Amino acid sequence: MNPSSYFVFDDFARALENLENAFRNENDRYLMLTGETGVGKTWLCRQLNTVLDRCRHRVLYFSHARHLSATALVRVLATWMRLPTRRSHSETLQGLISALGEQPHQLLIWFDEAHELADETLLEAKALAESNLDDSCPVRILLIGMPLLRDKVQAIAPLWRRIVVREELTGLTFDELPPFIEYHFGPENLQRICQQGMHILFERARGIPGLVVPMLKKILAESKPDGPIDPFTLDDILQRWELT
Repeated sequence: MNPSSYFVFDDFARALENLENAFRNENDRYLMLTGETGVGKTWLCRQLNTVLDRCRHRVLYFSHARHLSATALVRVLATWMRLPTRRSHSETLQGLISALGEQPHQLLIWFDEAHELADETLLEAKALAESNLDDSCPVRILLIGMPLLRDKVQAIAPLWRRIVVREELTGLTFDELPPFIEYHFGPENLQRICQQGMHILFERARGIPGLVVPMLKKILAESKPDGPIDPFTLDDILQRWELT
């Protein structure tokens, strides 16, 4: 198995290219990336971080956004920028806004698990992104989360209308499943699975790469080491795997 790299499927490549182009476009203050668990959102963000211009952008990534209140967001940003925290939240916020306007680069704030963010935190992030009356854009926001993030943000109409860049990762297509298996498990294991078995695996995993890999590991572990894998045996293994 190839554990050290990632199979770049078409949906992934499209979303990565669109987000990269959006960050190069200074007009897009808000961006959104949604997808089911295991579809590759975090890996996409890692790849995106490597291609951004470090002279123009600095990324602050929150991996567990659900623990972040509006007050905590401002305090974390102030500490990250080595600014003193004031007696009141509003004073700290104003000092932060002033400092952000003087920075030579853009601050890109990425919230993972953003579907669990409190509404007040989303609105505080919006206030930071729109803190300047001129056309400058010192802060830009990327919201990353499950598909229900769209429903959550739609309920905050002033924010939803401003998010023009909305990308969604849906996973592998059926035609991409065989090359994905060959990439991660080798051609010899690919040849052991017939077309019917491919359909069963694809439907069970819903095309999500993060499900295909552990499912196929389980199938290979419980099958004879050589020869074709019977599709009914494959289906039985996956049924038992889902119940445990």
